[in-house]
Amino acid sequence: MSQYYPIYLDLETLPVLVVGGGNVALRKVQTLLQHGAMVHIISPRLIPELRDLVDQKTCFWVGKDYSTEDIQDVILVFSCTEIEEVNAQVSRDAKAHYRPVNVVDDPEKCSFIVPSIMERGDLKIAVSTGGSSPIVARQVRAELEALYGNEMAEYLTLLKNWRSKAKQSLPLEKRAIFWKRATDGEVRKLIKDQRLAEAEGVIEQCFLSQLD
Repeated sequence: MSQYYPIYLDLETLPVLVVGGGNVALRKVQTLLQHGAMVHIISPRLIPELRDLVDQKTCFWVGKDYSTEDIQDVILVFSCTEIEEVNAQVSRDAKAHYRPVNVVDDPEKCSFIVPSIMERGDLKIAVSTGGSSPIVARQVRAELEALYGNEMAEYLTLLKNWRSKAKQSLPLEKRAIFWKRATDGEVRKLIKDQRLAEAEGVIEQCFLSQLD
């Protein structure tokens, strides 16, 4: 089993190929679009939901069978067909042209795998079992979702808003004290209790206490 290297990619406006036009392809396309990718679909047919996305011009479709030249101008490849021979060819072609490739539910044909992802605003936690058990990855993600609630999105947004101000106004030593106090749990708890104004006040007081 490969030892996968975890990495986050910025896919904004980058070309990504999805081979297949069914429900699995739909889920991949939707996730890729959420992350700003320029999605190209290759498939003789599309389910109605995918055709709607194409009609809305959120992605591109070429209605034909896959061929090797389809991967030339993309940086990432997903193969989502139910045809073993097609998936195998996509995998071979992508690897031969040094394109990262994911073949759904077939780790042996992948050069990368997609983790189970928990998102709370800017917080993203990716869980992977290296292809050993996607079910266990989803179970761990569910445990993390219970541990980190919806307050994390507001919490991180608030901290982000203070980041540049702290960097500009506080020397390194005082900045460390400020962040230690701002992230000691009180602010997050206040936000979880829907007391956002009080949370903002605590951070502001932490900041003012470090000014000369």
